[in-house]
Parts: sequence; structure tokens; C-alpha cells
Amino acid sequence: GYWPAPAVANYALAGEAVIDSPTAFTAAPLFDGGGWNAEACAQRGAAVDHMPRVEAPGAAAGRVRATGAVLAVGAIDALCEQMVAGTDNDGDVLVLCGTTLIVWVTIPEARQVAGLWTIPHMTGKSQIGGASNAGGLFVGWADRVLGPGDPAAVAPRRVPVWLPYLRGERTPWHDPDRRGMLDGLDLTHDAASLRRAAYEASGFVVRQLIELSQANVTRIVAAGGGTRIEPWIQAIADAVGRPVQVSGVAEGAALGAAFLGRMAVGLESSITDAARWAAVERVVEPQPAWTDPTAERYRRFLELAGSMPAPPTRT
Repeated sequence: GYWPAPAVANYALAGEAVIDSPTAFTAAPLFDGGGWNAEACAQRGAAVDHMPRVEAPGAAAGRVRATGAVLAVGAIDALCEQMVAGTDNDGDVLVLCGTTLIVWVTIPEARQVAGLWTIPHMTGKSQIGGASNAGGLFVGWADRVLGPGDPAAVAPRRVPVWLPYLRGERTPWHDPDRRGMLDGLDLTHDAASLRRAAYEASGFVVRQLIELSQANVTRIVAAGGGTRIEPWIQAIADAVGRPVQVSGVAEGAALGAAFLGRMAVGLESSITDAARWAAVERVVEPQPAWTDPTAERYRRFLELAGSMPAPPTRT
């Protein structure tokens, strides 16, 4: 009951209940950075020896049963994506278009902003941003409930505004009770208009998190399986008003995990060297005809979303 999924999997593979340090950090305050906190564990009915062993990502943790293959300690999928995205410079923005939408802005040093998370970057810098439910969880739902329609065929000013909070919202609201809203709907809107509105809503969340970060943004890189959905990436580019560089490998988490496997067998020495695997497949430019209409809808999006929340309880 005290093992995260990676510990269960690694134990099944090699008899080693081991997890990576980023996964351990998600259990704070049970894990305090230096190890499992005995007092915090005891308060929750656990003991330190109940907890899995913690190793750095890419460490060799044991041997797989029956095969003798090296068991490499992996990492959280978002971290693996980040490793091979190349967003390591100040002002780089990584947008992970998966089931969860994740936005991280690289900044030179840690600072706190209400509603956002600040975490260490593997280069020694920091990242500010967070995760949102406005990713594939939302746009996939919209795709299932709407009829067919091509968002590219929609007139720029014939799109309603959608709040994508179907399951509450994480960053920046931290509110599980928020719900969605469709604003400005009329008889001229069809399935294509509503699809574009759904993709725009995701783009509006990206823009909101970037603006809240107060960072001097230099470029935006999109990664994850959602990058195969061209209308989604186009809507993000239109919403933020900047070109979006699309990662050369949609399965960035798997690619990053492969790099950690190379580390475990001694073929690589540093996680930061994974940046050499970064590649850009294409660049999606914002459409000039959509700039003003999308900006107007973004302002309406902010009005509907309301005032900013209090900061999260753990940073």
C-alpha cells in the first residue's frame, strides 16, 4: 500500500522495490529530498522500511528475472519527455500535449507565483507552470461527443468560448469542483466550430500559464502524442500568438526512458546529455487572420474563468 506503481513494476521485474527520486518527491512530505522522513511516515501509519528504495533516474537497480538484463531506474513520463525536448534555456516553454496538458517555463532561478508550481530543472535552473485537465482528457471528450467537422474550415470569428473544466482544474485553480462552460453559442455554430473552440480552450490555458509565469518567453516547444493532431497545435499557436516548434518524436517519454536505459548500462553519463536527442519536426505558425479574433476570445475566457486563486499549499 506504500509502493507507487513503478516500485510494484520493478519488484515484479527484478525483485527490487525501487523508484526514482522525482517520483519519490511526489510523496512529499513523506519524502523530504534526503530520504523518507521517519516522522512523517509514522504519522501516516507507515515505517521507513515499508517504503521503496529511492535511486536517481538512470541508475542500475538490479537484474531482470530470468534474463539478466539490467533494470534501469526510470522516471516520471513528463521528465522523460523534458529530457529530449531541448527546452533547457531561459525562456524556453515546454507544452506536453498528452492526456494531461503540462506547461513548464524554464527560468534561471526559483520563484513563486500564485497558482503555479515551481520545480527544479535537471540543468540546475527552475521550471514554473504546472498540469491542467485541458489536454487530451478534454479534447478527446469533445472529439467523442461532437459530430464530424474540420476546424480549419471555420471562419475566425465564428467560434464560441469553452471553459475546459469538465473534471475540475489543476493549475492554476487547484479546484476539483470547477466545471465546464460554453459561452456565446448560436445557431450558426456547427461541430467544426465547437471542435475549434475545444482546441482553443486548451491553447488559452497554455497562454494563461505562460502569462502567469511572468517569464520572458523565447520559444515554445510542443511534445507528446497530441502533437499528431494538427488542429490542436494550430489552435495553441493562434492562442499564444507565437510559433510552436513540434518535437521530432511524439513518444518523447519513451525516448527519454531509452536514454535512461543507456545510462544504466554505462553508455551515457549525464541526463543533460539527452538534449542532443532533441529535434524539431515542424514549426506551426500562428495564422494572421485568427490573431485578433482569438485574442478577443482569450479575454472572454479570462472573464469567464474569474479571478486568480490562492497559491497551492505545496511548492
